[in-house]
Amino acid sequence: MFCIFLDVRCSNYKLMHFGYQYVALNFDPRNLKCLVSVDAYHISSDEGLGIFAFDKKADIEKHINVLKEFFKDYEDRFSWKTNI
Repeated sequence: MFCIFLDVRCSNYKLMHFGYQYVALNFDPRNLKCLVSVDAYHISSDEGLGIFAFDKKADIEKHINVLKEFFKDYEDRFSWKTNI
């Protein structure tokens, strides 16, 4: 199994909940073929972690741009910084 780790940091921790709600309502993992699992963790008042697990490295390479595009929009909406 191969994983992508997504580190999320927000400049205003009061928006963290709204950011999580946005992802829950707008991110559809069914669009990522061969995705084995998705986990999300609230690390601290201004940081979160997402873990996307795929069967093969080729599946990650195939879908990395979809994740980057979605979370770039996420950064713009909430003034957050994401690192994949």
